[in-house]
Parts: sequence; structure tokens; C-alpha cells
Amino acid sequence: MADENTAQMLVNIGAYLQLIFFIIFMALGLWSIWTLLPLMADPMFFMLFGIFFFMSAGIYLIFGIFGLIWTILWWRWRRDIPGHKNGLIITGILGLILAGGLPGLLVLIGAVIYPSK
Repeated sequence: MADENTAQMLVNIGAYLQLIFFIIFMALGLWSIWTLLPLMADPMFFMLFGIFFFMSAGIYLIFGIFGLIWTILWWRWRRDIPGHKNGLIITGILGLILAGGLPGLLVLIGAVIYPSK
């Protein structure tokens, strides 16, 4: 029983941390675009650096969107871990790679330690 509660708690904490990372990634992406807009008036700057800055802003926004999707999934799946164990493991691994690291690790650990029936 304690492992079940621990696993649910880890998934819940991972979802809340992922929500915080989502907010941070979206803020960084939008801030990058906002600060880049006035610099686009200079064509030389845009040719040299604009593409790189737009790509980095796009990466932040993509990571943020993935983070929001995983947050919603993890909140829905935290009560039924045995039914969604494989999904939690897969999204935990993807969360490690794409969306902040720590929330994905917590969800992955929570899914792996859940006792098998």
C-alpha cells in the first residue's frame, strides 16, 4: 500500500513540476520572440543571428507544449497507474529528454516502483 501511495505521489509531484517547467519554457519562448521583434528591423542582424534566435524560441515553445500535454496526461493517469504504467514509463522517458528532466524522472520512478499485482 505504501508503494502505491508513493508512486501516486511521485507522479503527482512530477505533474506539478512539469506545469512549472511549462510556464518557464513558454515564458522564455515568448520573451525571446518579444525581444527579437525590434531587432528584425535590421536586415543584417536578422541574416546573421535571427534564424538562430527564432529556432531557440521555437524550441522553448515546443518543449513547453510537450510539457503541457504530459502534465495533463499525468494528472489523468495518476489515479490508475496500473492501467497506464507503460504510458507513464514512455512519457517519463520523453519528459527526461524533452521537457525539463526532473519531472520525467519522478514520473518514471513512480511508474517503475508501482507494485505488480
